[in-house]
Amino acid sequence: MQLQEIISKLENNDGKLPRQALERAIEEREAITPLLLDILSNCKNNLEELSNKPDYILHIYAFYLLAQFREVSAYPLIVDFFSIPGDKPVNATGDLVGLELAKILASVCDGNIEPIKKLIENKEIDKSIRGAGIESLIILVVHKIVSRELIIQSYKELFFKIYENKSSVLQSKEEQNYILGTLVMNSSMLAPAELKQYIEKTFNENLIRPIDFERYEFDDLLEIGSEATLEKLRNNIDYSLIEDAISDIKSNYFVTFPLQQTRNTLTEVKGFSNSSNKSKSKAKNKKKRC
Repeated sequence: MQLQEIISKLENNDGKLPRQALERAIEEREAITPLLLDILSNCKNNLEELSNKPDYILHIYAFYLLAQFREVSAYPLIVDFFSIPGDKPVNATGDLVGLELAKILASVCDGNIEPIKKLIENKEIDKSIRGAGIESLIILVVHKIVSRELIIQSYKELFFKIYENKSSVLQSKEEQNYILGTLVMNSSMLAPAELKQYIEKTFNENLIRPIDFERYEFDDLLEIGSEATLEKLRNNIDYSLIEDAISDIKSNYFVTFPLQQTRNTLTEVKGFSNSSNKSKSKAKNKKKRC
């Protein structure tokens, strides 16, 4: 199968996983990477056209493959794609943002978190993209790509900007609930005594919804400690890097692509559950779809 034939078979969704074409793309990694990069660049510049092609999914496969390849040159293209204001990037990628964007960003950034931080602070883009950026930073700590201390400092800077000049980061109450909820959940994974004052302020002033995250969950994670939490997360697929694009695509989308499906949520980690785990899971799954 030649390169152009591989591309052709990945171009449109016919309801079936194009496994053979994806396998060949992985085998031809070096040769196909420039084509995949061009695809992302072209899609970024033609989002209007893309929205009129509901069956076109080549860009989705490109995100996954380049993430598996750890292709650093894809990083600025992906960040630029999702930095486009409004909801066009989300509309053009279906459930990718909620399902896998955090993992994709972590897989291609090579430890450089500055573009992700800019994505998180960009109030012109969809809140779910910003939330994926927040989650990607935890994945980087889980896999020891960056230090816990660096991410705590980054989260601290974001908390400070929100509390000192909320309008510079947030535009609405809905956005506040989502961004702060995601920030509190993810930063709590690090059992950060350093952020306790900010997290407690969030609870004391009712700045996030209890359905998203509750004070006792933060206290539990503080007691467990970051080392034990991160160790458990290393065995949780929701906090993995993209290691096997085909498996991830199949797991998340099955036959129809994209399929409306929700992953396990940010704080649902095996070993941390209690009798209320099922209701918490439903609540957090609801948040993921916001």
